[in-house]
Amino acid sequence: MKFLPYCLLLIFLTSCSVQRKPVVAGEIPLQGDLNPQEIEYGAQVFNQLAAEYPMEEDLALNSRVRKIVTRLSNAASGNNGGNPWHVYVFKDDNFKNAAATRGNYIFVWTGILNTTESDHQLATILAHEVSHVLANHTTPTSGEAANQIIAGSSGQVASSVLAASGQYYGIANIAGQLTSALMQGLIVNPGSQRLESEADTIGLFLMAKAGYNPQAALDFWNQVRQDPNFGGASISFLSTHPSSEARIINIEKYLPQAQILYHKSRK
Repeated sequence: MKFLPYCLLLIFLTSCSVQRKPVVAGEIPLQGDLNPQEIEYGAQVFNQLAAEYPMEEDLALNSRVRKIVTRLSNAASGNNGGNPWHVYVFKDDNFKNAAATRGNYIFVWTGILNTTESDHQLATILAHEVSHVLANHTTPTSGEAANQIIAGSSGQVASSVLAASGQYYGIANIAGQLTSALMQGLIVNPGSQRLESEADTIGLFLMAKAGYNPQAALDFWNQVRQDPNFGGASISFLSTHPSSEARIINIEKYLPQAQILYHKSRK
């Protein structure tokens, strides 16, 4: 019974929160001007990550990632300049991940770079992260903040259960890597599969507008659907990320529309 007031408070926060207006499929949100607080926030995230991971010094690899982000950001801003993006590559071949946070900061680990087979597939990952920022997913509502508390507790339990059973999944790996409360608060945590799916959809059209073949998104998720680092359908309820199968269904739904945009961008 001692947990009842806590649970009622979380329910109250969730029910009273202002809900985000969903982004219509096919639209790419326009980003307003950044304020100094957002840029400082992103810098704090970078400093925390830089203390945990070595920087990748391969200039060609860094240039490859930055060029893709530049093409994506130009497509999002209509080549009108827009806000600058801060792109950093960390060296950890076992960590297959990318992340984004406020202030237009993008972080990529070499593990995910080694997993992608082309710039088009890498654009799938980077467009997803850029889309989180464009759609303002990095600024949680009060309801999402409450859900993050729940997800954080559930994530700790899930990690313990999976570790005890001798199984390895990406969610357990991430929980192990980002142990401090500060890190968990600073890194973008959209907190719901709906926002993750929305970032997938926005990213599909963003990469198409930037001249990257959206078919690569479908190819990539089919390629990694059996990789436990990306979470199989059996544990999708433990994660804020949709399963690969759910992502594939979503991408297939909008792929024909995105292909039209892609072919227009190539003319």
